[in-house]
Amino acid sequence: MKRLFLFAFYDPRGIVGEPALRYLEALRALGDIVLATDCDLQSGEADKLVPLVLSYTAARHGEYDFGSYKRAYLQSNLEEYDVVYLVNDSVIGPIYPLEPYLQRMESLGTDAFGLVLNPSPKERHLQSWFLGFRPSVFRSSWFRSFVESITAVGSKGEVCGRYENGLARLLEAHSIPYAGLYEIKGKTIYNDVWRLCEKGFPFMKKSAFTRHGGSLGPSVRKVLAKAEPSMAQAVIADMDRLYGEDYRRKFLESSQLRAFSRYLHYLSRKITGR
Repeated sequence: MKRLFLFAFYDPRGIVGEPALRYLEALRALGDIVLATDCDLQSGEADKLVPLVLSYTAARHGEYDFGSYKRAYLQSNLEEYDVVYLVNDSVIGPIYPLEPYLQRMESLGTDAFGLVLNPSPKERHLQSWFLGFRPSVFRSSWFRSFVESITAVGSKGEVCGRYENGLARLLEAHSIPYAGLYEIKGKTIYNDVWRLCEKGFPFMKKSAFTRHGGSLGPSVRKVLAKAEPSMAQAVIADMDRLYGEDYRRKFLESSQLRAFSRYLHYLSRKITGR
């Protein structure tokens, strides 16, 4: 099984942090990587990528992750591969060894698959941060046309509607069945990070660091305790870089009571707009 990972990367400061490098290293052990960013990289940061990827492009384009997928796809020699994955760095991990998850996805019996299927009755779709396709999809003219059509839109929500949900509609239109290794409803992937980790889910969404007013600290702390110590330390160092040491310390050291208080404060502000 020869795999290609098309990796979409973004960092607000143009830094390739240690958690992203660890993710790339895990993928590199299982296939080839072509990477594209939606940010400019600071001087010397691209050097970190050279040992890990076949090629990369690094420039701000404003098309979010799907724009990075487009750039990586169009510069890849797709004829060499049995499976092409679209993955991005919106997660921390892998917390558990990744290869068994790939093998299970590739054994689902469908030509399109992903780590997470959102079974919403309105917009059933695969979450676009970890998708896989067989040649009947990624070498097809209709899939290429879809990729080439990706352009900048007004918001992240519009990206999801047009491209993430749109990809599911496209697969259905071409009679391509798709399946997810995990079926996860609504916002569970963002809110229940510890419960998912307990069940063997191999990633944690980065948005858990700031979601609901920073009230997920106790859950994130448990996930990091489950990860390898070096991974946990890398995540903590990156949190210090992105959010400041004071925020990280208060976030991870929060008691359940303090976390609940933060959540109530978040709800109050959301309801009142103040």
